[in-house]
Amino acid sequence: RENKGAYIKVGQHLANLDYLIPAEYVTTLSELFDDAPVSLYSDVRRVIKDDLGAYPEDLFASFSKTPVASASLAQVHVATDKRTGRKLAVKVQHRGLRETSRGDLFAVTSAVKVVEAAFKDFSWGWLVDEITPQLPRELDFVNEANNSEKAASHLKESGLDCVVPRVLWDKTTPR
Repeated sequence: RENKGAYIKVGQHLANLDYLIPAEYVTTLSELFDDAPVSLYSDVRRVIKDDLGAYPEDLFASFSKTPVASASLAQVHVATDKRTGRKLAVKVQHRGLRETSRGDLFAVTSAVKVVEAAFKDFSWGWLVDEITPQLPRELDFVNEANNSEKAASHLKESGLDCVVPRVLWDKTTPR
């Protein structure tokens, strides 16, 4: 938990592998789903300023300083749109995660390789093969927004009564 970001994501992934991993590990790692670190508001302001060119208080009519949710890669704040007055959910990536994630993946890959070399019966390279291409995609919120719109379109075509939040492209960045 202390290492944050990519390490929490790896732990969460492992927690889902209850068919491979002993129950006591799954139980411990499952705590990572409910207890993600929260970024300081000053860091949230900095990410928004860096990516959108202005601070939240300049972009929105209101912006909650406390997130309503936090996860391994980002947290969500409630805001109000200046133009429409609509309530918004603003997802903001944890500051520094984009910069450290490549090194974190390298460290996890290296650890798995060392353990595999030392213990011939240990074969977890597949875990690295799964996570390495996925993490950069999960860190790209433009990709996530595109997927959200595709999902909304598919759900509408299917006739399911499901609401998918609308993407505000003028406030969407990779972080």
